Amino acid sequence: MHDLSYLNDVVILLVLAVCTVVLLNKLSISPVLGYLIMGAIVGNNGLHLIGNSSYIEGLSEFGVVFLLFVIGLELSFERLMKMRFYVFGFGSLQLIITAALLGFIFRWLDINFLHYNLNIGVIIVIGMTLALSSTAIVLQVLAERGKKSGHIGRLSLSVLLMQDLSVVPLLAVLPMLDGKGEGILEAIGAAGFNAIVAIAGITIFGRLLLRPFFSLIASVKTDEVYVTTALLIVLSAALVTSNLGLSAVMGAFMAGILIAETEYRNRIEDSITPFQGLFLSLFFISVGMSIDWRFILLNWQKIMICAVALLLIKGAVIYLLCLIFRMKKGMAFHAAMTLSQGSEFAFVLFGMAAKRGILDNDFVQLMLMTVAVTMALTPILSILGSKIEDKIDYMKGANYEPQNDMRSISALIDHVIIAGFGRVGRIVVKMLEQQDINYLIIDADAMVVKKARKEGFSAYHGSISDLDVLEALGADKASLIILNMSDKVSVSRAVRSINKHFPNLLIISRVEDLRHSKIVKRVGATATVPIVVEAGLQLGSVALQSLGIPDHSIASVKERTRKDNYALLEEVSYRYN
Repeated sequence: MHDLSYLNDVVILLVLAVCTVVLLNKLSISPVLGYLIMGAIVGNNGLHLIGNSSYIEGLSEFGVVFLLFVIGLELSFERLMKMRFYVFGFGSLQLIITAALLGFIFRWLDINFLHYNLNIGVIIVIGMTLALSSTAIVLQVLAERGKKSGHIGRLSLSVLLMQDLSVVPLLAVLPMLDGKGEGILEAIGAAGFNAIVAIAGITIFGRLLLRPFFSLIASVKTDEVYVTTALLIVLSAALVTSNLGLSAVMGAFMAGILIAETEYRNRIEDSITPFQGLFLSLFFISVGMSIDWRFILLNWQKIMICAVALLLIKGAVIYLLCLIFRMKKGMAFHAAMTLSQGSEFAFVLFGMAAKRGILDNDFVQLMLMTVAVTMALTPILSILGSKIEDKIDYMKGANYEPQNDMRSISALIDHVIIAGFGRVGRIVVKMLEQQDINYLIIDADAMVVKKARKEGFSAYHGSISDLDVLEALGADKASLIILNMSDKVSVSRAVRSINKHFPNLLIISRVEDLRHSKIVKRVGATATVPIVVEAGLQLGSVALQSLGIPDHSIASVKERTRKDNYALLEEVSYRYN
């Protein structure tokens, strides 16, 4: 029988992972920091509970591969184009300016104080690495506080997407920067040709074969085959780029982008997520195992100074860019305090640099501890930034109207406008959020708007029939508008106004019954949803299901009932209306 002594280490790591997730979830803190701490405790510099960490480090590298694949799944070409103003505009400027500032500072420090003799290529990589923000922590903090779909959430997502895109070339270039001073331009030139070949090959192969391949997989109709398929695609793409001398994550990232264009994206993402979580937790634990507690105790003052400096520099750049992009001061503060931390990718990049001898181990320890401190402070800073935003932007007077802030949404494209934010509207919003579709809420009740804004929703006070409000909400660039008001007069007035000023805008309206539906369609609605009829259909569906009728038969009944605008129900509707 094979030697199973390694199972002791595996069990220890799994116990630590479970305990970390449960504990930090209760404390509403990102598990990333917990994994780092746990790794430091059980590693060679701590209790030394892990016998051989080499195989753990090997497995942990798959965590980064899967993480980049999942990020690629979120980055379809269409989505990037819709968000290009902030992704390639704001995001690129933030990355370049921050990296340049940090690189200049490190160059000056190295010459005058540090004396690590860092070459210019390494300096640029250090600046770019520290310019990145934590995707995992920022998105989690925003989601927990209901801010992910608001202005700050959309801006943060755009910046993080640009940063995630920049990680791929950084991972490709870093292995080519040896400690002897090879220049960054030479490294990029050496990687460029192989990168172009790999990207072109993966793209062409994916475009031609992915859909037929997935059609074949879907015909099997078993969930297990999607798991195998997801692993095959990720590892094959990673193998191709690795054999070309590039980073394995580049192939995984490109594979994710290609699959994002297909209708199978959600199934693949669901299949790969457990593997990503498992291997990524191993990665952060392995990074934590390299943390030296003695170094922290001896250099804690230097670590805190570096952490504060990083937060201030990145925060200042983001704040000024927000003002340049005509955002309000409160939102600029909020964005700066939310995005000013270091990134989990710093552990990837600095860890690779240390292993290859590109950076001194003490310097890497200093940078990793600096990033860890800034990540730990993010939840507190984000909450503080939100309070500052509320105080500056939303509480300037007793007569404040949220619609005065609508100018900050002018960059939205293809969003959905929801008029009326009752219980039905909340269900619609939740469905849109699950598909990462941007939306705006408008309601005539100021108290409803106030409550929605406190919960983190992008809500505004005003009348949807008002042309000024529609223009401020970007109706000319919206994909559709949903009318969820219960008042019949308000619905008809709104449909007339929208159809008059924005004739190409799709209008979906909630109506009471079939008679109301005909009236609303007559004045310009694209589609209607009769609440009474749909409630009856749902009730009837549950009844048929309880009687043992198969799901496909129930779906067929509902489809026939909805056909031709509920023609089968018109007689019943008019008889009892």
